Amino acid sequence: MSFGIDHPLLAVGDLSRAAEMARALGFNVNARHQHPWGTDNHLLFFSNNFIELIGVGRPECLDYADDNGFQFGRLIEGRLSRVGDGIAMVALDSDSIQRDHALVAARGFADACPIVFRRQAHLPGGREEEVSVALDILHDPERPFLTQFLCQQLRPELFRVDPTQEAHANTVTSIAAVWYVSDDPDHDVAHFRRIHGDNAVRGGPGAWTIHTHKGDCHLLGPEALAAHFPTLGALEPTPPRAVALSLTCRDLDAAIAGWEANDIPYRRHEEGQADIPPGVLGTLLRFEQR
Repeated sequence: MSFGIDHPLLAVGDLSRAAEMARALGFNVNARHQHPWGTDNHLLFFSNNFIELIGVGRPECLDYADDNGFQFGRLIEGRLSRVGDGIAMVALDSDSIQRDHALVAARGFADACPIVFRRQAHLPGGREEEVSVALDILHDPERPFLTQFLCQQLRPELFRVDPTQEAHANTVTSIAAVWYVSDDPDHDVAHFRRIHGDNAVRGGPGAWTIHTHKGDCHLLGPEALAAHFPTLGALEPTPPRAVALSLTCRDLDAAIAGWEANDIPYRRHEEGQADIPPGVLGTLLRFEQR
């Protein structure tokens, strides 16, 4: 069993600006929320997954450590200070954190235990409720930005409370893929095998795909990545990290019309595919009409 892409955490140095750019790109952006470890976020909801825009809101809280000693806020800060804006981690879906922890523990992630955190959610009508989320952090401190974690919403009835937030002017419906660059993908694929299992991994030297029921993770060396994403140009492959998202949309022409109205740069490669460069929202976004 592999775990589907629930949400990439897109770390940004200026969260307010990122929210503005997301709206200019045609996304609905939900209200700003806070985490106990010093970060704030906005969410961009799709039909079965979402993007989390995350930034440091309260630096004085960054030393907060969970029961395993993991400092969530420090990893976000480290992504920003070491590489700049971009994807810091990827959350994977879980509907039973204990069952799924047992599975990844059997594959080699037995050191840490799931934790629960709570935050206030801003609901329609001005109401606020406490939501709780269970996380199981699957982390290699030597390759920190390959971190993925299992994520279970413990009060799901309070999470997706407004279905209109999933209706975006750019017609995006889901995340189809997360793309990673690595200086040694044949070494780093072992990290993903420990999470998703051998049966989810396909490919060969220098170019690997981890297939899940909600999108794929691609792990590539710099040359293979450049062949897929010429818009990125030459990328430094260290530290290994996620550098692009593939997004499924219904109507690429409608998305482009909105970008042109808002002076958003883009590059159209073919009839059903266009890229937003990473300078707009912190990572390359590839829109694919399907």
